[in-house]
Amino acid sequence: MKPAFTVERFDGSNPHEVWAHCNAIARTMAYPSFFCSGDWLKAAAENLCPGDEALILLAKDANGIRGVLPLVRKRNALGGADLHYLGSDFYPDPLGLICSPADRADCAAALRDHLLNASDWDRLILDFLLEDEPADWTLLGKPVSVAPFKVLPRDFSELLGEFKKKKRYNLRAMVKKLLDTGGELAASSGPESNIAYLDALFSLHEKRASERSLDSSFTGPRVQSLHRALVAASDKVRFFGLRLNGQMIAVIYGFEFCNRFFYYQVAHDPDHGHLSPGTVLLYLVIEACCANGLTEFNFLQGDETYKGIWTNDSRTLYRCVLNRSTWRSRVFSAVEESRGYVKRAMGLMSRGN
Repeated sequence: MKPAFTVERFDGSNPHEVWAHCNAIARTMAYPSFFCSGDWLKAAAENLCPGDEALILLAKDANGIRGVLPLVRKRNALGGADLHYLGSDFYPDPLGLICSPADRADCAAALRDHLLNASDWDRLILDFLLEDEPADWTLLGKPVSVAPFKVLPRDFSELLGEFKKKKRYNLRAMVKKLLDTGGELAASSGPESNIAYLDALFSLHEKRASERSLDSSFTGPRVQSLHRALVAASDKVRFFGLRLNGQMIAVIYGFEFCNRFFYYQVAHDPDHGHLSPGTVLLYLVIEACCANGLTEFNFLQGDETYKGIWTNDSRTLYRCVLNRSTWRSRVFSAVEESRGYVKRAMGLMSRGN
């Protein structure tokens, strides 16, 4: 029989040790995610919204820390508090309880009991879980998004061989046109280089968003602060760029973790849109990932059309909600239930018409 897990709240006395534990344990997860690593969580903890409070819970046994649940306490609309995954408001995925598959159910049970005995929250909202985790929390998972991914062969030509001839020809022609025009693939080479690429990414992103009057989630001082801290400190950051006549016209920003590439953000110069620099750069980056022996290209959440060029495979991401018995949680549950009734009624009416 396994010894019982105990749960402690991290007191903030040695953050380096806790983030190091997250880096190590995240590699043992059923799906090792960069967004459960200490590198990501450290940057997120240092860039909380005003009024938010980090709550890091450690599940332990006689051998030490076996699981970490990194949360942030946020004020809710009724004046109480909800608990969310730390960093989830920056749209990472997948997230989850940081522990090995063998320990996850026991860790989740201990953490659930610990939280239900606390009195300073209304709802625990776990976003962007993979489908195998809700059961360990004994909660129902609600699908909220999809995350396309591509399993990578070692030989890029094998990947292209999956495409129809016309599609393969069009992609190659697009790449050849830009390279023949003077374009070249570039990659970052360390912290200082990362910062330069990040500046270029922000600049290109702002230019494109302004031109199209887009309201982007990749703007604002808090977003910039988190990513500046991350790229300066993490050796898992990867940048790729596309230069044309010495000018950076496209940048891809991602993370390499456990032999996977997590594709986080892309931006390109709209002045060169006729050359399809975003598509060309993505082609070249996926080719480089294959050559480097990576096993998966994770496009992260969102079913944008351009991702469908490369893959038909995706993972469903789920949300779980644990309600503590408070009047606020009951109000939120009633509102959510009424929304469900309205949605079903509208569906029946549309089918009736």
